[in-house]
Amino acid sequence: GTYLTMVTKNGVIKRTRLSQYRNVRKSGLNAISLDEGDELKWVRLTGGEDELIVATRKGYAIHFKETDARELGRTARGVRAIELREGDEVVGMEIVEEGKKLLTISEGGKGRRSEFSDYGIQGRGGKGIQNYKTDNVAGIKAVADDDDIIAISSDGIIIRLSVDEVNVQFRSASGVKVMRLASEDSRVVSFTVAPKGEDEEESEGEAEETSEGTAEETTETPSEE
Repeated sequence: GTYLTMVTKNGVIKRTRLSQYRNVRKSGLNAISLDEGDELKWVRLTGGEDELIVATRKGYAIHFKETDARELGRTARGVRAIELREGDEVVGMEIVEEGKKLLTISEGGKGRRSEFSDYGIQGRGGKGIQNYKTDNVAGIKAVADDDDIIAISSDGIIIRLSVDEVNVQFRSASGVKVMRLASEDSRVVSFTVAPKGEDEEESEGEAEETSEGTAEETTETPSEE
């Protein structure tokens, strides 16, 4: 009942039973046949009855049931997830999860959270609905209220902030400033979700170890007197 669900840059989706990858050779197995110029970008484990959202760079998104994409064999090409407009490409695919919201961040550094219910279920393969209209979209993520976001810009700057600093707004809103960019040519290129306080906990642990080690060294050092 578990599937590998794949989505490509050009909007193709493919669902294959995980059991078909049970015996993977050292040289690997063919997982999907790609059209020229296309790339496999997202792979998720799905349970067979999940709902998916696929979003594009030019601000469109489509919400559909994974069962709309029929099960295919390992070497198959897949079917259309979303009909892309000219010059557009897919920038994210997420599973709809209860208790989470959909975070959209633009290349210009703005972001907002929206309820999954703002995205009505459509049939797979349509053009989708407007998700963001004031800037190109860097990506989407399903986030919980207690998550953190780590974002990186094209000029190599990384920031970390709490998800609850990003307002919950309807999908037509442009959101709030998530990342302040260094120049007009800079843009958000990628972001991910992390558990809250992960780095802080590690840093505190390292500080305690360092402190204890220093104390022991001081105690063992004989007095010059």
